[in-house]
Amino acid sequence: MSTPSTMVDCYDQLESCCDIAEAWPSNLFRSKCFRHTSQSYRKRIAEVQERLFDPNPEYALVEFLEAFHGENGFHSTKCSSLVDLKRHLRINRKDPICRHVFFEAEHSRAPLDCSKEMFVFSMSFLQVMAPFVDLLLGFGQSQNRKEFHYTSFRHENYLVASKVQNFEIPRLGRSGLEIKLCYNLWSVETSVGNNSAGSFRQTALYHSFDLRSGQSLWVNISVNAEMKNRITDAASSYEELTTEALVDIQGSFSASLTTHLVAFEWCSENWRQYITKLETTLRAIINKVQRAPVGKMESTLALDTKNLLKALKAPISSSQIVESNLVTSPDLVNPGSPASPFNSTRTFTRRSTLKSAVISPLNTRASTNSTATSMQSFPGSPVRRETFSPILGCPPESSTEKKGRRIHHDQDPFDMLKDISLEKLQELNGIGADLHTAGLVMKLDSDVLRDVMRHYESLIEAEEFPANLKACRPVLAEFSRRATSIVRALEMEQTRIATLMLLFHDGRGLFEHVLQFRNLEQSKLFNASANISQQRMEEFTEQMHKSTLNMESVTESMHVIAQKTEKDTSSMHVITIVTLLFLPGTFVAVRLGLPTLIAHAFTTLLTYSQTFFGSGLFQWDEANLEMSFPIWKGEFFKLFAKICFPLMGATITIWCFVSYLSFWRECLRACWNRLRACWNRKKLADEEQGTTAMGVAERELKLK
Repeated sequence: MSTPSTMVDCYDQLESCCDIAEAWPSNLFRSKCFRHTSQSYRKRIAEVQERLFDPNPEYALVEFLEAFHGENGFHSTKCSSLVDLKRHLRINRKDPICRHVFFEAEHSRAPLDCSKEMFVFSMSFLQVMAPFVDLLLGFGQSQNRKEFHYTSFRHENYLVASKVQNFEIPRLGRSGLEIKLCYNLWSVETSVGNNSAGSFRQTALYHSFDLRSGQSLWVNISVNAEMKNRITDAASSYEELTTEALVDIQGSFSASLTTHLVAFEWCSENWRQYITKLETTLRAIINKVQRAPVGKMESTLALDTKNLLKALKAPISSSQIVESNLVTSPDLVNPGSPASPFNSTRTFTRRSTLKSAVISPLNTRASTNSTATSMQSFPGSPVRRETFSPILGCPPESSTEKKGRRIHHDQDPFDMLKDISLEKLQELNGIGADLHTAGLVMKLDSDVLRDVMRHYESLIEAEEFPANLKACRPVLAEFSRRATSIVRALEMEQTRIATLMLLFHDGRGLFEHVLQFRNLEQSKLFNASANISQQRMEEFTEQMHKSTLNMESVTESMHVIAQKTEKDTSSMHVITIVTLLFLPGTFVAVRLGLPTLIAHAFTTLLTYSQTFFGSGLFQWDEANLEMSFPIWKGEFFKLFAKICFPLMGATITIWCFVSYLSFWRECLRACWNRLRACWNRKKLADEEQGTTAMGVAERELKLK
């Protein structure tokens, strides 16, 4: 706390304070805050000034509502610039007997419609206490709610006359003997045509009252014009707030208490309508949950555990195997069809039989719901309740029962709970959060109202409090009664919220249990469907196994054929080589005769001219008929060898040469394909490297 030690002109100090208005609140020449606290407030304002204030002078506006001595009624003044603000505040006259200063924002998440310079100059000239910064920081631009849980009441009292003479400013009518306080309140404001129940709004109030001159100062920060309109209307219509009631200090003090009540009533309004809307929505959701036909759905989807256990404990027989197969198989058709189990030979194990016994009740209870519908989607699988009755343990319904109750086998039982969704649960949680927030806000408002009442009650009991104001005890008592009634109204609404919160918790618990029940039943049905699919998959796997065995036998047959083909191919190679060896000799030894069409006309010629070498290598001596062995003609063989063997070598050489060329042609083609693949890979790598280099160059250019 700073206190001057020598008598100085306090108006000059005020002017010096306004000259360094940017330093508010550390520039105040009287404060009960420590210096480091004031400097901390200053830094916090500097950190969030862009969020708190609108720098656009087009929307800058500070509005005053003032009443002076000797004048009738309140006068409104609007300042849209710092120059206008200085001209209005530095007018050469005393402060008004009652002054209201209004700072507003476009909406609850928008900055104040004034610049920082205008705001801090107003606070410096009016010497607003430093703790008011805590309330100021709750406003400003934001995407989300700001500090809806924060309320505060702060005060500074200067009641000792001997200690305030150095702070008196006679030029402005300020005696230095004054009380200062500030607080903020929250309320809910409803709007017509809006789907939401309401919106939370806050207002911050600063009030100072001069205990000698009766001058009253109010600084109000709101997110709309609601509080300004209420105070303006009350100042012109309420008898205790008119200028006629401000002729003496007692009337000014009574007007100050009444102005507090304007804010108190604002914070207590609309809660009933807001909570009623939430209650209506809450009960609508909970009633749907409470009226949900859970019992009907449970009975529809219930398992017959008794017969299920019997099926598990019963000895395995062929009839049970056939029956379980009929129940679990989705391919249930007429006995004469190919897919019927009566026409197929299958091997059943105890494991598959037990599994069928477990699946059967699941499939049975699904016969009247979506699983039955999914099972009916398989061709030739009619699902009927009578078919599963023996396993369920419930006999088929008689004709009388069927007449008395209509059965919908295709109806999905989950349609009964279609209104119980996660979206409704989310809405329910939102209502619970709104109720909790409303209860918290009303509790904090009640605490602030109690603090204000206790503050004034302690003031009027203080020894330093002026005697002429102690005569206002009846006015203060009336103020306390009205404020207490407002607190009681808030407490009653809090009681409603506590009851609704119990209803909310019970409803949410029931809601979650219904959701869990639905999800559990769906999981069971999915499990049954998965088991059916597993059975079908096992049958398919068995068929695939048989097909695999068939394929193996076919593969073995193909292998035998391949071996035989390989042998035949080897024989063909041998025949080819032998043909190549004997072809030249045959060609030389035998020549083609004349065409067949004239063969009969030239029989003699063909007989004696069929070979190149006439009679051949062996000749008979016609003169010697008793000759036992023909004569060998070696010269004829030499002639044959000279012609045949070279021709044979040439034929084999040509064949080898052609085969050699074919081999190298294939080799060259393979090498060419490899080279072309290598060239393509290299070309692609070069293109990628070029692209990377261009990208690096572009980034370097951007960095430069």
